[in-house]
Amino acid sequence: MKKIAIIRCLDVSMRCAAMGCLRAFNEKDKHFSQYGEEPLQLMSVMTCNGCGHTLEEDPGLKKKLDRIVEKKVDVVHFSHCTSKKRKDNPEERYTCPWIAKMADYLEGHGVRVVHGTH
Repeated sequence: MKKIAIIRCLDVSMRCAAMGCLRAFNEKDKHFSQYGEEPLQLMSVMTCNGCGHTLEEDPGLKKKLDRIVEKKVDVVHFSHCTSKKRKDNPEERYTCPWIAKMADYLEGHGVRVVHGTH
């Protein structure tokens, strides 16, 4: 059984119920289709602590990520909302720099990262 966590954007969470992410997980749709018939266990749906929060300056954020590592989560999916539209070119998307730092931290601790849920 593969252990999965989903991380979403704090700003977007103010107006999002995470239903798209959970639907995609439950139906093994979009970015979750890669698991085929393999059983999945959703271990966490967490929210980023907000723009500007680094692991060095935010012990709560580091504690949440360390918990993911400690519980041996296999894959963290960063929700669709963690990639932002560029203001100068709305057709282009980029990964939030704070999300990129979290992804690097998780990958450095052996957790596979996928950018996308639905």
